[in-house]
Formats: sequence, structure tokens, C-alpha cells
Amino acid sequence: MTHDLVALPKAHLHLHLTGAMRHSTLVELALAHGISLPPALTLDWPPQLSTVDERGWFRFQRLYDTARSVLRTADDLYRLVREIAEDELAEGSGWLEVQADPSGYAGQYGGVTAFTELLLDAAAVAAQGTGVGIAVVIAANRTRHSMDARVLARLAAQFAGRGVVGFGLSNDERRGPAEEFERAFGIAGRAGLLLVPHGGELLGAASVTATLDRLRPDRIGHGVR
Repeated sequence: MTHDLVALPKAHLHLHLTGAMRHSTLVELALAHGISLPPALTLDWPPQLSTVDERGWFRFQRLYDTARSVLRTADDLYRLVREIAEDELAEGSGWLEVQADPSGYAGQYGGVTAFTELLLDAAAVAAQGTGVGIAVVIAANRTRHSMDARVLARLAAQFAGRGVVGFGLSNDERRGPAEEFERAFGIAGRAGLLLVPHGGELLGAASVTATLDRLRPDRIGHGVR
């Protein structure tokens, strides 16, 4: 017996907010806000990237930060989340957990709390309009100080049960070992949030083991190397 893949029930449990942006939306918002995009995000799309070494990861992160910079207004964020939900619906997904690091958007949206509130409202509006359930995972950044991660863990805990379902950890794991973030994950865990850090993208099995042992995750975001 065969089944239509789109018709099968699915849940998308790991999707980065900026990374899910449609390319056409990226280009349109850049033009609207007078932002110059590099050839890798325009003429040479999709970019040819390798993140197996530090240089490749730096190039990837620089392009990602450039893409994030086109989000300037509340309307931009509502559009992004609505389009993400529409794309999920088209693929037959009924549940989405979208991940974002509020500190990366705070400068444009009035702080980490204001951005989180706006993102949660955009998710609620998009969910109502498409029928796709949407929750938010707040993620800390491995390249920032562990105190920043604790601030974000408390933020996630503040919105636990109000649209935030998990706490994650991403970016270059070579610059932020798992043990530095134990206290942040303890805060999130005590709030009843899912613990969903990345681990193993660049450092391999030992990093996955450390992530399992030190952060006690419910699931690992990548763990691919």
C-alpha cells in the first residue's frame, strides 16, 4: 500500500526562524529596507557552503546574520511567521516548533522580552490562519557568555506554558562547551521546558556525549558528525 507523503501527519520539531525565510522574501525585504545583499544571497543562490572547518562556519554565520538583518519591523516578523506556517501546511505538517535566539533580534525589536512577545503573537496569528500549531523554542548562543544564556533561560521560563515549549543552544560548539551552560539548562528544566540543545555539528561524538551528560536534553538538535 502506498501513501501520499504530504498527506501523512507530520511534526516539524527543529526549524530556525531566519533559516526558514523564503528566498523571495529575503530579497524583497532587503530591497524595501535598503540593505545590500552579497552575491551568495542573490546571484549565486543557493550559497555553496561547507561548515566542516572554522572558515566555512564563519562564512555561513555571516550570511545568516545578514539574512536576519532584513527583519526590521513588526510586519516583517508577522510576514515571516505566516509564510513559514503556510509552507508547513503545504508540506502536510500539523505542528511546528520554531527556534529563535531573541538576543539576535533585540536591537531591532526593543529588547529580548519585546521580541519574544511579538514572536509569540505572530505565531498565534499564523496558527489561527493556517491551522498549523506553532510553538517557540528560545535558544542561547554558544559564542556568548554563559550569563547571557541564563538570562534567556529565565526569559523562556517566564513564557513557559504561554507559547514557549523549549530551550535550546546553538552556534559554533567549538567556542562554547556544554558544561558552561549547565546552569542555564537547569533553569529551563525546572520550568518544565523541553531541553533541545544542538550538539555534534562540528566536534563529533564527544560533543554529543558531553551534551547528553551535562545538559540532560530531551532531544539533540543536530548530532550529525
